[in-house]
Amino acid sequence: MSQEKLTKLLESVDRALRSKSTENPWDEYVPVISKGNDHTVFLTEAFADPSMYNKLCYCLMNASEEDQFKLVINSLGGTLDSAFMITDAIVKSKAHVTAYLAGTVASAATIIALSCDTLETTDNLSFMIHNYSSSGMQGKGHEMKARQTFIDKELNKSFNRYYKGFLSQQEIEDVIEGKDIWLNSEEVMQRWHKRQEDTSLLKKAS
Repeated sequence: MSQEKLTKLLESVDRALRSKSTENPWDEYVPVISKGNDHTVFLTEAFADPSMYNKLCYCLMNASEEDQFKLVINSLGGTLDSAFMITDAIVKSKAHVTAYLAGTVASAATIIALSCDTLETTDNLSFMIHNYSSSGMQGKGHEMKARQTFIDKELNKSFNRYYKGFLSQQEIEDVIEGKDIWLNSEEVMQRWHKRQEDTSLLKKAS
């Protein structure tokens, strides 16, 4: 992660801490606006500490089949643990979850987007997939090495799980090796529809 992105992430975390206890949902770090069974969620900051997403994950995990969630995503990414927490809640939710992508959707934000049931994009979308950054890792030398080895192994498995069918196997391997992949709105939707079609065919075949 570059110094500029790290600075933006720290600023976002600071804003999150200041707005953690607020009665106005629009002032929350992750606004969740509900009208009946329709819920609109704004993921428009860097992904901060997992605790900032407790309310969202609770709502998703306790939703019914009648609930509709729209996740408005415009984020450069951030903490992977938070992204994984949200994707797990999406996958386990009984609700229908739509990702509405605007602006720049990058890094961890792409994992959340591709975990939703439906995808919508805006014309000016910039969608970027890349490998994770290990900046900020602390500890003794042997501890850091062991942790790095574990993270590399597990995240490589995660990359194959989340991007399978959306990226080719060669593209996934290229990303793991450090390549950035940028896609526009049309390219994202083409890949999304192809993955949906392939998944549908596999289900029919089984």
